[in-house]
Amino acid sequence: MSQTFFQVTNTVALLAWIALVLFPGRRIVSGVLCGIVVPGLLAACYFAVIAWKLAENGLPKEDLTTIAGLRSVFGDDWVLAAAWTHYLVFDMVVGAWIARDAIRLGIPWPLRSLSLVLTFLAGPVGFLVHLASRLLLRRAVEADTAATEDGP
Repeated sequence: MSQTFFQVTNTVALLAWIALVLFPGRRIVSGVLCGIVVPGLLAACYFAVIAWKLAENGLPKEDLTTIAGLRSVFGDDWVLAAAWTHYLVFDMVVGAWIARDAIRLGIPWPLRSLSLVLTFLAGPVGFLVHLASRLLLRRAVEADTAATEDGP
């Protein structure tokens, strides 16, 4: 059953990410679907599993400040699937922000799409690519502005 939970949450997230990469400028996609609805749904699923496991087992007895303690807790397939859902939620929220920010700043679609795909696959790497894109774009705009102000 935990495998089914894992597959369903991943499929929902994947479909939303496809919409986000294809239509980042549509407010209904970046602002509502991927910014609120899907992360909210996945967060509710996460909460339900965590609440159920806490009710069933109580607080973890393991030391969660150690790798060994975390490994022990995540040995439960339901807890592991919930932890993965945690990643899905936060990566999607960050991805929705990246989409809106990239559209607002006029970041070209190849960089914007690369940032979004990398955020889906390796969250912090995609976020870092977006931050680098913002920095490069800002420098390019400042250089163009300075050249225009200097005049011919």
